[in-house]
Amino acid sequence: MSPPSKICDLPTPALLLNWPVAQRNIERAAAFVDGQAVRLRPHFKNHKCVPLAKHQLAAGGCCGMTSATVDEAVSLVAAGVEDVLIANQVVGTSRVEQLLDLCRRATVRVAVDSTANALPIGQAAVARGIEVGVLAEIDVGSHRCGTQAGAPTIDLVRQLTAIPGIRFDGLQAYHGNVVGMPLSAERDEEARQSMIPAIETRRSLESEGIVCPILSGAGTATYRVVGQMEGVDELQIGSYVTLDWSYKQRVGDEFDVALSVLATVLSARSDAYVLDVGVKAIAHEFGPPQIAHPPNSEVPRFSAEEHTIVHATQHGLKVGDRVHVTPSHACATCNLHHQIVVHEGDEVVDVWPISARGYGLDLT
Repeated sequence: MSPPSKICDLPTPALLLNWPVAQRNIERAAAFVDGQAVRLRPHFKNHKCVPLAKHQLAAGGCCGMTSATVDEAVSLVAAGVEDVLIANQVVGTSRVEQLLDLCRRATVRVAVDSTANALPIGQAAVARGIEVGVLAEIDVGSHRCGTQAGAPTIDLVRQLTAIPGIRFDGLQAYHGNVVGMPLSAERDEEARQSMIPAIETRRSLESEGIVCPILSGAGTATYRVVGQMEGVDELQIGSYVTLDWSYKQRVGDEFDVALSVLATVLSARSDAYVLDVGVKAIAHEFGPPQIAHPPNSEVPRFSAEEHTIVHATQHGLKVGDRVHVTPSHACATCNLHHQIVVHEGDEVVDVWPISARGYGLDLT
């Protein structure tokens, strides 16, 4: 079945990507690293869409892609992407075996933060006759995974270099706590200060004669600040290509929102209207979705599975009209859809699969 040529004819809810806006976002990020040593490593978790990832890589300035999961890496490698960082710990026999399969087909690295994490990978790699490149993760403020900068990380790296099957390729330092801060000079300074211990740890390793080729980190909200710091090699920016209303508040004019969900008016009265979209199609971790047109539209509560009640006076809508809804969290919203409809104005220009949505091996 061919897709409609106009977005107004799409079945709803439909995930949309405004291609001119997305393309402009991609070009702005690529332009930042043009002529610099630092490279982009766009984060696939934002959209999980291989054709979009290929456009990011084709724009230049990239050293590869970042993924959050093994499944995301599988989609990228299957599509011919040659360099992928799984910016997370890979644990469990089945996941490690998947990782090793990928390492035979492409350059695939993984984050580790303990020998308990690294040893099973190394043992399985030796059994296959290969090495797995790892980045030792430093906790620079997220307090999620990672070791503390300085001596704890240096001690871990010494142990990693002694594990057969493991190749130490560098450090990862992601400050998720900082990218969530409002746009401000304070955030910029927090970003700098959080990365300094990671850079100093790298220098300490190198002074011991331990080669540390990569320091990877930052995010969409902090890439400009971190990208100007000597000693940082890769910028793991992700949300920049689609953005959402929440992230837009944190980046100002740097990037624009390209993602929306098209919905249909199911019911309308003078002071409100109801859309055919709910939490099964729009993620809302950072707040309810927003609607720019009609103006003064407000979503007082967002919890229904297939409906959204929107308060608005003089909205002028009738049953069957279409409305663009902007989510607060693009990454999780993309994970709810099988495909993304690429459009220019009212014209549908392509439909791209979201190949890495969800979790889990196919056990059937």
